[in-house]
Amino acid sequence: MSTSTKLGDEFLRIPKLEVSGTNWVIFKDRFTWALDARGILDHIDGTNLEPADPISKEVRAETPLVLSEGQAKLVDEWKKNVKEWKQGEAVAKQQIASSIPDSLFMKVRAKGTAYEIWTELGNHFEKRSRMVSIDLRRRLQELRCADKGDIVEHLSTLRTMREDLASMGETLTDNDYYAIIMGSLPTSYDTYLSALNATSSVLGKQLSPDDLMLTITEEYE
Repeated sequence: MSTSTKLGDEFLRIPKLEVSGTNWVIFKDRFTWALDARGILDHIDGTNLEPADPISKEVRAETPLVLSEGQAKLVDEWKKNVKEWKQGEAVAKQQIASSIPDSLFMKVRAKGTAYEIWTELGNHFEKRSRMVSIDLRRRLQELRCADKGDIVEHLSTLRTMREDLASMGETLTDNDYYAIIMGSLPTSYDTYLSALNATSSVLGKQLSPDDLMLTITEEYE
């Protein structure tokens, strides 16, 4: 494993992790991709541990310490591997530190390795992200536009909420999203929507959610 690649702009493109954890899923994916591109992903997935000293504690305790030629070579190789491992650790830990808010950094900085820090973040946000996404999905399903409300603004809110769900790893199918859009409109649109659905049925093709929003916007305007 080599960490000789210089830090580049790709690190700056990682969105900061929100304290609330609302962007944890997309942050996690982009973060792991960045470390994978650097060849140091194994520092946070638990597969790259600090190289073990090839000389036992008992031998090290001997005074004076006398190593055979073979042991000396093992120690030299071990020192080289430890140095490389520490370089990878430093880059991984610095990347975490630069991608999280100060309040989170204060909570995890005492952890020893990059793997331990990353695991702590995961334990903290996986459950929280799930609860946030459940609440957001509920609010999306319950959102209604007032009879004389701004349809364009309402549809924009629906679109944003769906994108927020996607960023948390919750995929809303087109059929579900279509139904949510239809059910969120004022009753004054019932006749228009019935005609729209009848036309789609005759043509044998249902509109996509984006096309549905477009036709509703045109009707509103």
